[in-house]
Amino acid sequence: MPYLTTNTLTSRPTRGLGTISQVIIKTVNNGSSKAVVYITGLNNDVTPETLFAQELFEVNYREVVTRIYNITQTYFQFNAVYSQEQTQIQIFLVDSAGVLSQVALEQLEVSRITSEFRENIAVTASDFALISFRRNTAVVIPEAVAAEIKPDSLEILASTPIRYKIVGGGTVNGTFVNFPTPTTAISATETALQVNYTCTAVTGGRVITQGIGSGIAGAYQNVAANLTSQQLLYNLTDEIITLVVSSLAGSDNLAAVFRMSEEW
Repeated sequence: MPYLTTNTLTSRPTRGLGTISQVIIKTVNNGSSKAVVYITGLNNDVTPETLFAQELFEVNYREVVTRIYNITQTYFQFNAVYSQEQTQIQIFLVDSAGVLSQVALEQLEVSRITSEFRENIAVTASDFALISFRRNTAVVIPEAVAAEIKPDSLEILASTPIRYKIVGGGTVNGTFVNFPTPTTAISATETALQVNYTCTAVTGGRVITQGIGSGIAGAYQNVAANLTSQQLLYNLTDEIITLVVSSLAGSDNLAAVFRMSEEW
């Protein structure tokens, strides 16, 4: 999970430590691409709590980034949001004698699903790009900028056997737009994504996963896939991700939903 918190800490002497004077935060990116990290330090001496530290930064693959914060508050906490699931963050208290103590971090269950729907799409044996997502570079909410985003699931209604692919990277035709769309009422401030529902083709890229589904002549069959359980290798920091479908038996008209998980 990409949302961590220390909960409330104190700078007073405790657990064999003297007065806490600093906090060290170490971030290691073990993922497949660069990560975006958003760290906040909260002053819990006052109500409502106020920010005394706030940083948004990138961590390249296999890079280690260290941040040091001076502590003057009696009660405080740190929160961290990051975009790569395999990023690791450790937080250490440093007392006035230079003794370090690692802080236990709590993972918070924070997530949302962003999806798009297309229907009456004619497909043949050739690949057809149905729906494509990318990060919205105009988003200014730090938690959204640092959000971990990954494919969640898909559903396809078809009357013939079909093949689907999830393609990472490459380029698509059509236009990426902000939400809401004509079929999906999601506020633009509630997602870090843009969607392209007018695309028809993707060029380049790589197949992250694929599958097939059976259809029933004269009736629709629902093909569903849980993509989260596949733990896909992806890079939605810089790349687009596209649902591509083709028919295995002549032509067909499809309807499809493609869902993305955003954790922020």
